Amino acid sequence: MTSSDLAEGAPRGKDGGRVDNRAFPERSRHSQVVQTLGRQIVRGDRETGSPLPIEDRLVTELGVGRSAVREGVKILVGKGLLETRTSAGTLVRARDSWSLLDPDVLRWRFVSDPEPRDIKILADLRVALEPGAARVAAERADAAANQRIAETLAALYATTDDPDAFIEADLAFHRAVFAASDNDLLLYLYEVISIALRSVRQVHTRAIKHNKETLPNHERVAVAIRRGHHRKAEEAMREVVEVARADAEDQILCCGQAPSTPTKE
Repeated sequence: MTSSDLAEGAPRGKDGGRVDNRAFPERSRHSQVVQTLGRQIVRGDRETGSPLPIEDRLVTELGVGRSAVREGVKILVGKGLLETRTSAGTLVRARDSWSLLDPDVLRWRFVSDPEPRDIKILADLRVALEPGAARVAAERADAAANQRIAETLAALYATTDDPDAFIEADLAFHRAVFAASDNDLLLYLYEVISIALRSVRQVHTRAIKHNKETLPNHERVAVAIRRGHHRKAEEAMREVVEVARADAEDQILCCGQAPSTPTKE
């Protein structure tokens, strides 16, 4: 999977429609094994160090053939979620062994009711990563990159009354900053974690009034990058992501999860 495949959260087909960016779509038999077992492991339904059931039982539980089970297990071994031992069978591995930036692992971890601890981890990653990306963008951005940032900023202003559209505009703005860095590794990192970022936005980007309050900070980022002020760009982006981290933590403490409906306050 290339960085362009992951851009904006999901790749698009020739007709412009979103296509499935799972490494292993659920329609095939072995992919059913990957998706079911992978989700169970990442969500903690199977304890670290515990063995998988014997092959015959998995065939029955998952409703697939032996070859699908074997292929699915092999894929999960490659993702670091399982290991096979001659004497002990197939065991669930600890989180520090997982391929944490694998798109499927990120999806299983963040898309459906992410744990508060995981939301905080992602917010910390943003604080560590995004100010530096903004600094590099201020040093490297060309006219086209600045134009794209300006367009996404305009989209932010235009969508403040629609939380769902604002989330997409916000993701596009931050991606434009990473793209302006002219650094393929930075952009790839952003595109990979955008799966998780979209879920975190659902926690702290639902209040219309608050979204409007964040616009000046986003504009400060755009202006600093356009003017080539790398320190100001870094400082402005740090303010953006620190506020987002505080919002996420406050929402977790208050409600435990994202509000189910947008709020006007």
